Amino acid sequence: MRKIKTDSIWIGIIHMGLGTLLAQVINVLVQPILTHVFPAEELGIYTYLISLATIVIPVASLKLDMLIVSEEDDNEAQYITDTCIIITLLISIIYASVIMIGYHASDYNIFNKYGVIIYIVPFIVFSNGIRFLFISYLNRYKEYKKISAIAVIRETIRAIIQVGAGFTSLGVLGLSLGYAISPIFGLNIQMKEYVNKIKIRSKISLKKINEIIFDKGKRQILFLVPAQFINSFSASIVTVSITALFSAKVLGYYSAGARILDIPIIFITSNVSKVCYQRISENVANKKPVLKILISVISVLSIVSILGFGILYVIAPKLAEFVFGTEYGNTGIYIRNLCIMYAVRLVATSFNGIYTVFKKQFFELVVNILLITTAILSYTLCYLFKYNEVIYLRSINIGYTVVYLLVLIGYIVVCKKYDNKIKE
Repeated sequence: MRKIKTDSIWIGIIHMGLGTLLAQVINVLVQPILTHVFPAEELGIYTYLISLATIVIPVASLKLDMLIVSEEDDNEAQYITDTCIIITLLISIIYASVIMIGYHASDYNIFNKYGVIIYIVPFIVFSNGIRFLFISYLNRYKEYKKISAIAVIRETIRAIIQVGAGFTSLGVLGLSLGYAISPIFGLNIQMKEYVNKIKIRSKISLKKINEIIFDKGKRQILFLVPAQFINSFSASIVTVSITALFSAKVLGYYSAGARILDIPIIFITSNVSKVCYQRISENVANKKPVLKILISVISVLSIVSILGFGILYVIAPKLAEFVFGTEYGNTGIYIRNLCIMYAVRLVATSFNGIYTVFKKQFFELVVNILLITTAILSYTLCYLFKYNEVIYLRSINIGYTVVYLLVLIGYIVVCKKYDNKIKE
């Protein structure tokens, strides 16, 4: 009986969920303070910078960090980790070079729009890239409690830095430093086992790096990296589009609403996806069925999502004014126009990585091309017909909802086909 409880997929979800819940409580508590000590324009610029960083952060290790979890040989997993660290550093340097070239390419573009503050973006990419890399490392060993504890530490540090920046008038720089520096805290805990194993194994060779990149990681790089990049870009393009179509102030109001909408996504999706990916990978390796796991989690998440976002839709306008201040009334309107999409997204994106398990990364690419196409069409329509931000958000809501439903259906089909195959 004890073994069943310990081995339950929900144990892992609960362990990480509790830590992330505490981290998000800190995040929720600090948001009203930030909206009172920073003007909406500065919060908008900060959101813009983070969006540029988050285009690259998910692919900073070229998605090879997912192989750390699924690799059967433990020694090989250590070499994959070595490779991921090197790649993350190189990607950050390359992005810094792109920004530098872009900054001087013309008088006005996405890189020089708000001045030299743009140069903090590569540092944000590197620190957060390393952060997610070692979350995968701990996930390999089912160290869910450590992942939770570190999440709380980092959110606390970020809150202290950002609130302090508000009271000391450090503006956008202070906000950005909080995002860049906080991932460093807790790294010593994350890396402890990794460092210990470095001492008792041979150093990675260039030949091994090439083998990992061009052999083991080939499918990740060819399919999953473009898919994830497009996915990240499709999320960030909303931020960039709002800045281009409207103003940094509107972006500030939108970003406040997005933070509320993202709370259940961060709390539930990020943790469920890590545990489900680990469990489904394990079942596939052992030739066990996976559809039952998928359906059970979908059922629970659907109920939670409908109830949660349904309540949020009703209370959004009053909630926004209460949390952020009376000037943030528009934030509540923005939230209402995105609730349906977020409700579907919560369920669909809780299974990120499943296509990788079944070597179907190409489907990730197709799905995310649909996302980016939807975002571009929404921007183009609003640009040509001078629609306001509410119409823009409604178009994003409809388009993205359809795409996320397709993603969910795809996961079910792939898992069902696998189960049928192992029964034969």
